[in-house]
Amino acid sequence: MNNKIFFVLLIVCVSGMWSCKKDDKFTDERLSPVNVAIRSTNGRITIPTGNNYTRTTDYVNIPVQIILSAPAPKLFTVDVNVNNDTVQHMIDAGQLGDAVLLDESYYQLPKVAELRFGIDTLSLPLQISMQAIEKHYGKTLVLAVDLDDVGKQNTLDAAGKMALILINTAEVIREEDIHYLYFTGGGSVLKQPSGTDHVLGTSFVVLPVSVTLGGVAGGAFTVNVSTNADTAQALIDDGTLAGSTLLKEGDDYTIPSTLSFPANSNTARFNLVVNTASLKKYELNKPVLALSLSSPTRHLLDATRSTVVMELDPSKLIETDITNTNIGYKTQYENTSNANETSGKLIDNNVNSKFLLFNFSTLWAQLEFATPQTTGAYTMTSANDAPERDPKNWTIEGSDNGTDWIVLDTRTDQSFGSRFLTVKYTFSNQVAYKFYRLNVTAVKNSDLFQLAEWRLLKRP
Repeated sequence: MNNKIFFVLLIVCVSGMWSCKKDDKFTDERLSPVNVAIRSTNGRITIPTGNNYTRTTDYVNIPVQIILSAPAPKLFTVDVNVNNDTVQHMIDAGQLGDAVLLDESYYQLPKVAELRFGIDTLSLPLQISMQAIEKHYGKTLVLAVDLDDVGKQNTLDAAGKMALILINTAEVIREEDIHYLYFTGGGSVLKQPSGTDHVLGTSFVVLPVSVTLGGVAGGAFTVNVSTNADTAQALIDDGTLAGSTLLKEGDDYTIPSTLSFPANSNTARFNLVVNTASLKKYELNKPVLALSLSSPTRHLLDATRSTVVMELDPSKLIETDITNTNIGYKTQYENTSNANETSGKLIDNNVNSKFLLFNFSTLWAQLEFATPQTTGAYTMTSANDAPERDPKNWTIEGSDNGTDWIVLDTRTDQSFGSRFLTVKYTFSNQVAYKFYRLNVTAVKNSDLFQLAEWRLLKRP
């Protein structure tokens, strides 16, 4: 009997609990919808007002607050739009003074706001590129944020569903904070080479071109690079660069179309590659060219220094092969076994031939000139086979009399990565010598020596 009473009581209790849950659910479903608006002062959000924004090197971050008349009864969404037409109409009507519509390429704003159960405020992140602030410095940037399509029977506040965001650029940054982008040395005729970091070659000359970013460095960005033939030609025509010859992109030189500026850096460089043949062709005509920067993805161009005019000095850029201008050539030993691989093959300007020497211990090859010459570079070309015969250790030496030698360059533990590979070596020397010699003291791992070519180069 007691068990039956317990079972009945259990059923009553469970029924009561289910009834309570059902009543609670019913109560939740009957919670009143809320009214939704953007927090503003008379429909305007002025930046800056107090601490209502944050700023980094690259962005201005503005929290756009959506407020509810009461805690959200359940999760719902509201569309977030930008009303450019309204702003432009107000600007055209003179209602916003010296204002500028914020272009959509300069900001990011969520298109939907998700309002969760129980919250009464939500901050939407509006991120504006500092490039817009810098570009329109001194003006007011305007953006209209508009709410629409609120869900779950909630309503939009008629007066608060749209707000104008007005950014006073002169109060967000100072004029000296503006990041200007420009050619290092731009704004005037830049003589090239302007330093010692250019690379000379028999076919091409590589001139590094530097671009500077003013202000505190921020994130990575890109900027376009192009030739500006009109600017250079105008200077030739007005006599500023009288007697100069305009170089043509593609025919005479190449440049990249885009420069990638690394993050946290105030300087980036790209290579201007000039054909040596063009320098020789216009050696007496002062070859010139002009380059321009455009369309940076961040920051501003310096109007006076975003174009640079370069006047090239061929006398400082042309590297000359003087190997076969000598009046005397001899080697320490000769190959008497094979007439096709004799010492003369070392300087015949043909990488498909070679000088092969048996029973190697040491070997020198000597050039004699009619008058003393300066050099500063040479090339070595590996032969067709047997890498173990390649030179490993050697010196380049100069002499006034062919007897007393001065060591100009020393190389040890050298290795050629492939066959027929030409490697260029440079050294510092401004003294002219009548005699030069290559003195090989070791090969890689053999009792034979071989080398396809040795060329002596005169550097400016």
